[in-house]
Amino acid sequence: MNYINVFTVIPAYNAVTTIAETLKSLQSQTYTNWEAIVVNDGSTDETEAIALQFASEDSRIRVISQPNQGVCAARNTGIGLANCDWLLFLDADDWLAPQYMEKMTNAIAADSTLDVVHCGWSRVAPNGTLVADKFGSDSTDLFPILSQQCPFAVHACIVRKQLVDAVGGFDTSLITCEEWDLWQRIARTGARFGAVKEVMAFYRMRPGSLSRDGNQFFADAMRVLTQGYYPDPRVPKPLPQYAQGQPQETLPRARLHLSSWLAGLFLGQGEDARHLLKLLGDDCDPGLNPYWVADNIFESALLLNCQLPSAWIAIWPGIAETIKNFLLALEERSQAAGLARRTSNILERMVLQHAQITEPITIGITHAVNLELTELIENISLPESVERLYCVVQMAGCELGRLELPVCDGLVTSWVIKDAIASQFAWSILGRFFQQTIYSPSEQNSHDQIGWTTFLQQLWGLPDWTGDRFYDADFAAVAAARTQAKSGSLVVEISEELTDIEVTLPELEVIFTVGGVALGVITIPVKNNLVTAQTLRVALTTFGGFELCCACVREGLIGQSLNNPTPLRCRLAEAARSKSQLPQWFAAPGFGALIENQLVSDKTLVLSCRQDFHGSPQRRAIMPKANALELLQMAQVTGEGVIQMPISGQIPERIIYAPEALSFSSGHPIISTIVPTTDIQTNYQYGREHFETLFSKQPDPWKYTSPYEQTKYEQTLSLLPSKRISRALELACAEGHFTVQLAPCVDSLIAADISQIAIERTAQRCSHLKNISYQQLDLTKDVLPQNLELIVCSEVLYYIGGLEQLKAVADKFVDALQPGGYLLMAHAHQIIDEPDKPGFDWGLSFGAKAISDTFNSIASLRLVKEIRTPFYRVQLFQRQPRFNFLWYRQNPKIVTLTQQPTALPTEVESSARWNGVKASENIEVRSVTTKRLPILMYHRIAPTGSKKMEGYRVTPEAFEQQLRYLRDAGFYSVAWEQWHWAMATRQPLPGQAIAITFDDGYLDFYEYAWPLLKKYGFTATVFLVAEYVGNYNIWDKAYEEELPLLGWREIRQLQDEGVVFGSHSATHKPLTSLSPTEIVDEAARSRILLTRGLRMPVNLFAYPYGDSDPVVEHLIGACGYKFGLSCRSGLSQLIDKPLALPRIEVMGSDSLQEFVAKLSA
Repeated sequence: MNYINVFTVIPAYNAVTTIAETLKSLQSQTYTNWEAIVVNDGSTDETEAIALQFASEDSRIRVISQPNQGVCAARNTGIGLANCDWLLFLDADDWLAPQYMEKMTNAIAADSTLDVVHCGWSRVAPNGTLVADKFGSDSTDLFPILSQQCPFAVHACIVRKQLVDAVGGFDTSLITCEEWDLWQRIARTGARFGAVKEVMAFYRMRPGSLSRDGNQFFADAMRVLTQGYYPDPRVPKPLPQYAQGQPQETLPRARLHLSSWLAGLFLGQGEDARHLLKLLGDDCDPGLNPYWVADNIFESALLLNCQLPSAWIAIWPGIAETIKNFLLALEERSQAAGLARRTSNILERMVLQHAQITEPITIGITHAVNLELTELIENISLPESVERLYCVVQMAGCELGRLELPVCDGLVTSWVIKDAIASQFAWSILGRFFQQTIYSPSEQNSHDQIGWTTFLQQLWGLPDWTGDRFYDADFAAVAAARTQAKSGSLVVEISEELTDIEVTLPELEVIFTVGGVALGVITIPVKNNLVTAQTLRVALTTFGGFELCCACVREGLIGQSLNNPTPLRCRLAEAARSKSQLPQWFAAPGFGALIENQLVSDKTLVLSCRQDFHGSPQRRAIMPKANALELLQMAQVTGEGVIQMPISGQIPERIIYAPEALSFSSGHPIISTIVPTTDIQTNYQYGREHFETLFSKQPDPWKYTSPYEQTKYEQTLSLLPSKRISRALELACAEGHFTVQLAPCVDSLIAADISQIAIERTAQRCSHLKNISYQQLDLTKDVLPQNLELIVCSEVLYYIGGLEQLKAVADKFVDALQPGGYLLMAHAHQIIDEPDKPGFDWGLSFGAKAISDTFNSIASLRLVKEIRTPFYRVQLFQRQPRFNFLWYRQNPKIVTLTQQPTALPTEVESSARWNGVKASENIEVRSVTTKRLPILMYHRIAPTGSKKMEGYRVTPEAFEQQLRYLRDAGFYSVAWEQWHWAMATRQPLPGQAIAITFDDGYLDFYEYAWPLLKKYGFTATVFLVAEYVGNYNIWDKAYEEELPLLGWREIRQLQDEGVVFGSHSATHKPLTSLSPTEIVDEAARSRILLTRGLRMPVNLFAYPYGDSDPVVEHLIGACGYKFGLSCRSGLSQLIDKPLALPRIEVMGSDSLQEFVAKLSA
């Protein structure tokens, strides 16, 4: 136990109904070294009497009374009487969790350099409902945050008394925001803050409690905020870097941001808040973030009436117009393009996300519906004023999730809705269907473990096959009938029986359909004039991937009852038969219908953009008919498919975008050839895709039964704690070779693996053991089972990424263990850790030593036992027990074996380095791959420019320094086609890839950036605003700096030299502020202009202002773009949506150290 004393100051004014609960929460503390003083601030009720009663029964509580002077004066009185080193300010209507004092003082005891410790806090509605949990930042320096906002409630932190005294206590000239002002002054001194990530402080909401005078609250808040950007004479010894406050050029953004939160207090009451903006003087910020504004209004509008977020759906109609007027005024004041419409769209989504939608409802321009996918999905017709459809998707009454779609010409068709549902919820839908029709009672909760194999069994009509057979082209399947493919191409419906196909050509092109709808085209090499049915099945299964599941769900399950026992394969066959034949110009011979007949007439324009088989981000869409001319022109300019065109002179009644439709060229289908996986020489990502593929290709891929592995198993078991384990978790159980040996040693075992194939094999191997449950689990993403006595985790942690991910996983392990619980691990030594010692060269980022060091660095873990051999180590850790004070003093027992106890298996012997590696080999020894792609975003490279835009301008000197680092670190420029393939196949790229992008297309790219890029061997992608090529940046007029843009002469020269160009829209408008018609207009016109100018189709799109959402992304994809680049910060991952890729923005203020840090953020 620590011996830190905390003095609690409780100002009280007419708190008769709450003070008893406040004081009881103090008396209930598990930590008892505290004192408290109640400062009765002139109460006229029984507050003083109640407090005196508590004081008479508890000597730690004192009471003092004074005339009413306000909360600041009352707190200052208490501070003056405090005789402890630490202070807590607790209002008489709030309360604390019982472990508050204990955990807060423990944090101080663990780090004596802390000056302030804060915890999570929650608002509590009058009915006792917790409204929202709030947490402050983990940073130890909070002045940058406290200069903009107050991140925690006054009683959510304890602070050193000497610091409070040093800055003068509470400022009695403030009526509100006094605690924010105090924390800001303390932070300016350089005080170190610590965080306890647990909600332990509770703030009682009362109607009107935040401010009975909203204008006073606004004035005080703006005063405190503004003070953070100027010197503060009340702080005698500020940290030098904060003596002048934050940079004053950033103050307008902070003031506008805060004004939107304060305005929400008025807006929630239906009151006009525009008068607040008049108090901001000349403040403007063209970059004001609409998400910030929406978040602020969404939260604060509910506070004065103590309402929960679910109340928004009811209050919206009464305050929508008032919100609209304020947002329009804020847009005008800030000069942020499209701010009102962008913010309103976000607010509408937030309202619906927190609503229970049982009946159709329209909020603004968004219409929300509840879709039951086991019933007929019908077209949804809506008023022309509605532009967005928000769908709550349910299956048999259980919500699966929510999706958004554009509304064009008042219609969203079932053809589009079903495709969107399938693309987002296919796996869950399939699981529910199998639970209803196939899974036994014991399998009901095992879909993640057995679902993929079950799906393939049902799809191919082979219920007795194991999962690996569907990927084994050499498996001797049952003899099939023979057919001939004389033309070298064939259409195969997946629900029909496969045949052996005789082919006289070296390749067979197979177009395959699911339920009569085309899914893709593959090219299969022909051996001995024959493609066997099994070869075909393996190819379709492998290349179909998850899109195969989506198509089967869309064509066979959506819109049909769960009670229908018809198997999936039969449903698909029926779907194929039921589709009527369309005219020859619409489908290849033998194809079924691609689009419901009722959508197609002689006035329908049908477009297609055939993509690679592995899929594209583009989904089905109905496009605005007002865009017919642009869309038709775009298809003609890019050479993409026009499947049907209305009779000349007729205006289309409907425009359909069908990405699965095959267009014709000279009477022949355009076939997309896919390279077989055996020809791809890239490493896999070490995620689920990698391990599923590994296990699907062969059983026992690591030779678990070898003497080497068995010895390791025996050593691992020898380190088990002596006490019987009740509840254990084995991570990365693989095929259960160790599981079957571990299970008898524990009462209950959870066997988990990232691969469902592995789980199935483990369950089969351990079927005689009844104390094992099975779980498909990704230890980097999923929540671990809790309250475990033992975790066993071997040979897996070096596959999870970098050391940052390792530390995060280590923390998860500790949290999952009960106090006193054990962690048992075995991992191989890697030469990357200790190049001069024996180890394996597996091309990994770290090995057993780094893993050991990471877990040893956790204060609540200690190493108990270890067996160390030249090539691996087995370790037993223990989490700190609750009441064992000698725990830290116990030394680990380490057994070191200088000789390897068993010979290395031949499979790994070639990668073993008995004598380490030479220094010259050190850097080259491991294979580097790119699983997360840094996509850098620049705007300008120029030596000079205006102060207002300097954040978007990097000097040539800084840019050259960055490029030199990238070159020396081994980075290379990747082509977008390469990253598309990596994402489609979930395979990382070789080496350290990077993409460098420039938005807007400034002329200084030609003058300064490109010569440096060439010098250092990099290329770049420049996103052009199509209608302003050769002009200037008119969209930045608020920044008052007119800058020339690239013209076609420079663009074509750059293109010839290897620069790639993409679209930044036609006119640089924020797309979420536009209607669907306007969005398509911006995308299509831009694509037309750039394709003509560049003489090649443009497939890349960077959203102006990084502004996108699901509706925008859907329409951009339907305009033929493959990639959409946002301004969302982060590295692009293999699992990202191609139309919503993040980027890393490089700012003019970034130092080289900050630049390097961003590359791995």
